[in-house]
Order: sequence, then C-alpha cells, then structure tokens
Amino acid sequence: MTPGKSLPDGSGDAWNEEFQQLTEELLGEVLEELKKVQNATIDRADVIDIPVKVQSDKIADSMCGERNGSGTGQSGMQLKSGLRLFGQALHSFVLFSAYRFSIDEFVVVGLVSVHLREKYGDPVSSCAWLPNGSAYTVDLLFQSGNTSSVQKGIVKLFYVNETLGTDYDIAVCKCTFEDPVGANARGGSLYLNMTSASAKEGFEPVEVLHELPDELLSIQFEGPFRYDYAFCSPPIWGRLHPKHVKEWLIYHHSLWQGKVHYFMYDAGGIDSEIESIFQPLIAQGLITVINIVGTQKFRTFYNSQHLAINDCLQRARFVAKWAFFWDLDEYFQIQPPANISSILAENEDAVWISFGHLVWSKIYCKQEERPDEWAVERMAFHLEYPTCSEKGRSSTCHGSEGLRKWAANPRAVSVGTVYRTLEPEWNGVVFNASIARINHYSGLVAYNDESNCVLIKNLNEVDESVALDGWWWKDISMAENSKKARISSQSLHIFNSSLSSDYLSLRNVARS
Repeated sequence: MTPGKSLPDGSGDAWNEEFQQLTEELLGEVLEELKKVQNATIDRADVIDIPVKVQSDKIADSMCGERNGSGTGQSGMQLKSGLRLFGQALHSFVLFSAYRFSIDEFVVVGLVSVHLREKYGDPVSSCAWLPNGSAYTVDLLFQSGNTSSVQKGIVKLFYVNETLGTDYDIAVCKCTFEDPVGANARGGSLYLNMTSASAKEGFEPVEVLHELPDELLSIQFEGPFRYDYAFCSPPIWGRLHPKHVKEWLIYHHSLWQGKVHYFMYDAGGIDSEIESIFQPLIAQGLITVINIVGTQKFRTFYNSQHLAINDCLQRARFVAKWAFFWDLDEYFQIQPPANISSILAENEDAVWISFGHLVWSKIYCKQEERPDEWAVERMAFHLEYPTCSEKGRSSTCHGSEGLRKWAANPRAVSVGTVYRTLEPEWNGVVFNASIARINHYSGLVAYNDESNCVLIKNLNEVDESVALDGWWWKDISMAENSKKARISSQSLHIFNSSLSSDYLSLRNVARS
C-alpha cells in the first residue's frame, strides 16, 4: 500500500486475506526452524549439531555433512561443528634410549619438540632412582627429599640445536646423583620428572630405565675394552647397492685390522641383500643392528642422524676405546707411514680427533683394468682442498667452519653432531688432510646410480699439476689403498662365507 493513498472500495478485505496468508506462511517457516533447533542434541563425543541452511546445491556438495530433507522444498545440509583431531600431535619428549654411565650417573637420549620447548621450557626437571621391591608410591616420587627408599638426582640437558625448521631437536639428558645408586646390584628403576598435561603440577614421573638384579655387575666401566674401535653408521635408508656396501665394509675392516664393532642404524634401508653382507660379521658378534624406522614419524634434521650419533656415543662407551662417525659413501684414509694405531697412540689423551673432508668425483674415472675392481679404485680425481669455506684454512678448519668428520673417546664426549662434538667442543686434535682425511664419494652406495664413471680418462695423459676441467686433481693414492684392501680380503674367509642355518636367530639377537 502506497502511503498517502486510500484503498479502493471493496479492496480492504482482499488485502487482509492476502496479508493473513503471507503471515501464516512466514510463521510456518519460523516454526519449522525452531523445531530443528529444539531437536538438535549433543552427541556422545560432545560435538554440537548446529543446523545450517544451505541454499546452494553447489556449495552443499563441496562440504562434509548429511543431507537434511527439511520439507521446505529447498536443498539443505546438516553440518557438524566441533573438535575433530587430524594429523599428529607434537610430543614434549620422545624417549629413544637410556644407559648407566657410572655408579652414580645415567644418560638418556631422546627427541624434544622445538616448539613446545620454546613455549614451556625444558621437558625434564629432575630424576630419581627407585630400588626394586620398594613400597614407595611412584606418584609421590618427586614430592619429597631423599629417603632410604628413594634417591633424587640432578638433571642437565644438552641440545644439538641444529633443526633448520624441523619439529624435533635431539636432547641428551644427564642424571647425576650425589651418592652411588643401585650399588647393591639388586636392581631398580630410573625415573625422570617430565612435563605432562595430565599431571596436577605439570610434571609426572616416567620410568626410562629398569635395571635387573646383578645387571650392574656385567657393566665394564673401565678398560681394557673388548674392541679398539667402534663404528657408528648414519641412519641407513633407501635402497643401497650391495656391492658397494661390501667394498666399504671390507676396506674399513682391513683398516681397523678387525678390532672393531659396527653399530648399524636401520631406517628401512637394510634389506635382505644388505643383511646377507652383514651376516658373516653378525655371526662373529661384530655388528649390532639398531632399528630406528619408527623415528621417521618425527621430523628431525638429517633424518635422525643426530639421534643415531648421540645414541651410539652411549652404546660405544664401554665397548671400544674410540668411536668413529661418517657415512657409507665416505672412506677413511691415512697417509703412510702413519696408520690408525699410530695416530691414536700419539693422541691417546685427546678427547676427540677430526679429519679433513675431501670431495671426490664419481663422474671422472680411469679405465677399468679388471672386472673385480672396486668403484673407488677407478675414481682418481678430487677437489684441490677439503670442504671448508676458506682456502687458506682448508686443511685445519674445525668446529662450525668446516664439514669435518670425527672420532671420539666415548667416555669423554657426551654430545655430538654430524661434523663436530658439542660436549666438550674443544680439547681435541685437528688432523691436517695430508695425514688423515675422509674421502667423500657422494651417493656412491645408492642403487643404480648412473652417474658413476661416465667420463673415462687415461691417467697417463692427465697432468697432476693441472686441474682437470679446472676443478679436479689427479690422485691415485686412494685407488692404491683400496686395491691393497681388495687383494688382502681374498684371504678373509669371513666375508666369503654363505648364510648359516643360525642366521635368522643371530640377526634377531643383533637387532635386540
């Protein structure tokens, strides 16, 4: 009705009827919506069903929900709004391993969430030792001082602090007690007071190590140790070339004169072919395989390599005099007349030693002389200087300045990274690359790597004083060393034995 105008005669009744009809239809729609709200309930998962009327079929089809016939002739959807969990949550601490370091000290290795640590601080506040058979309540473990049943310790946390945007960092937790714990060899448990949302105080006791009765008596805290050397592998993942892995193993076994124990970290790359190569040494008790496939769920720098390094430092502590850390595409070379025994004997008081990292070409190779030659026998060209930013310091750089590899006295070093030790960072010996070095053939052990020996060179036609193509320098010293190892290995029956009937049981023992 237009304001200021009157209705024609007889039209008022018709208008009233039309208005009443529109009002009834509108009230009907309102009542229908109120019924929907009234019928909405809270389900068992505490998720509230909120009716939402969707006018467009196109929009409705693109959303998750249930079709709801409202009786209005219009398309609609019933949508659920609430808390639904997807993906994987961050964890304040992921326990990997725990070891007794001495009569009054333990070491725990694990992963720490970078984000939760930044927001809430350290995930561990203290530690305690609870003897076997104690009637003490675990929940009250950290609520009082030392008693006849419980001893409290002091925690010190070390972090690798090399994450480059990943979710987790590596933590090494030292728990030290004022007095000896478990010295009666009756056994007991080590507890850490860890952050937890379920605990009233924000922390709760978590058992990280259980020591069986008399287990303490089997630990040899002082030398002489069973092995002179221990090798700590990086996480082994992807598909590896069995031939190249065997060549690497024979070369270094000869270098260490068989006085070595290998800790191999399996991240899914130790298949049946690689196992068959390891088997002879497993049968002799010289290889331990550690399964770390599960750690792939937690994003860390270097695919858990820092975790493997710091765990292996603890494993090797009372097994060998020295522990060595590098990759399976890297070969350790010592220039004559020195050898591994002589350089370590001259530096027996050193906490750690480090070596230059020299990059070799896999593309440029010499001619093949015989079918059983090793790959590294044909690779005779490397860069002029070890990897180390500054040319003038290339053979002596250490710490964060160079990509050096290292070995350590595992009883003196607690924390390390791929290229250096962190605790302690100093008190070591830096070897010039002319004495000892790591030769890096990047990716050599990868299966079906078609980049190996693409360009063949006649060594007689290459001048040692001139860089090949401006980069690569001729050097046959490593080729000669590997040739000697290959020839000598022919008398080592340990690498030529077939799979024994006890192979599977031996493998399982090694994995445990």
